[in-house]
Amino acid sequence: MRHLTVLVAFLFVLLASWPTAAHAGNDIITNGDFSSGATGWSELGADDKHVAEVTKLPDGTPVLHLARLVEKADARGVQFNLKFKPQTLYRLAVTIRGTAPCQVNLRPSSAADPRYFDLCRSWATSAAPLDVTASLVTREFWFDSGLKAQTAFLALGVGGDAPGEVFVSRAALTEERSTAPDPAETVIAHIGDSITATSYLPFDRRIDVLLDAMCLKEFPGRRVRNINLGVDGESVIELLDSGRYQSAIKEHLAKIDIAVIQYGANDRRKYDAAEFQKRLGALCDKLAADYPGIRFVIGTGPYMHGVDASILKQYAPYWQASRDLAAERSFPLADIYKAFEAQHDIALTRKVGDIHPSVAGVQVRAECEFAALRVLLAAPGQHKP
Repeated sequence: MRHLTVLVAFLFVLLASWPTAAHAGNDIITNGDFSSGATGWSELGADDKHVAEVTKLPDGTPVLHLARLVEKADARGVQFNLKFKPQTLYRLAVTIRGTAPCQVNLRPSSAADPRYFDLCRSWATSAAPLDVTASLVTREFWFDSGLKAQTAFLALGVGGDAPGEVFVSRAALTEERSTAPDPAETVIAHIGDSITATSYLPFDRRIDVLLDAMCLKEFPGRRVRNINLGVDGESVIELLDSGRYQSAIKEHLAKIDIAVIQYGANDRRKYDAAEFQKRLGALCDKLAADYPGIRFVIGTGPYMHGVDASILKQYAPYWQASRDLAAERSFPLADIYKAFEAQHDIALTRKVGDIHPSVAGVQVRAECEFAALRVLLAAPGQHKP
């Protein structure tokens, strides 16, 4: 309960910080309030398995009605060819209610780099299931078009597999401000696997949003922006060898001031801990070369309560390798393992035997990472690469 109370307080501070005038920016979605029926929206229709149509609520409000009538049926509405300006921060706001989660997918692409659509892994970084809610509420996601994202499609659907329905009364994607490099803004990139991504959680429960709120509260005079670049199933070698680092980070983001890096869970299937430490160091070297002056926080993975010691031992050498690299290079360490272990709370992960953090677990992780970030934000400088 303490973690959820702190979470709500932090999110209130974060949302209150965004100027209301910014919300009046140019909306690039056509007919996002559905007042013109289905204009601008594709993949609508209805059959004995699904419903995807524009209708009205009893009070006359136009809505996109999405219903899954049988298990695993697809029910969604899609708007294609959304056009981005480069290096622009966009606010995606979706107003929903229903008996099922609304699955939101913002899938950017680049005509200049056809690989970017796949390599940005937007199915993890800019997609999420939104909370089930009985009354209309608005959920938000902030997207940086960077140097690569030129167009996108937005898909709104019924999340999960079970039958259920969602009503969407509005979808807006508004231009907020430039994200061109600015000395007055500190950009923190979170690079890692599914433990970082938490793509199974709503946008507002993820590490970047929680840390935005913490940074705002602790440093109200600083402009700090956290970006979650975590991807399910990724290892250090995959990030570098797949081309994702080149396309979706180096060529896409002109500025990163701090990188928070946490890998190991998937690396353990590919090489031993010593090799992992070398590759983790190589990633830091690459970032240091591509983003002069960048600083680092290295994180471990979480402790899992209620599992056999043999399972913990599979991960332990990789978490130790992360600690060793941080010590060797004098990088701040976010020891998530020790933070979870100290809580004595089985509910910090989604279930026993699952290494992925729950909502409460992400809160603990955010507090641990912020302790490391606070040092860097309070005393700007450069680590040795």
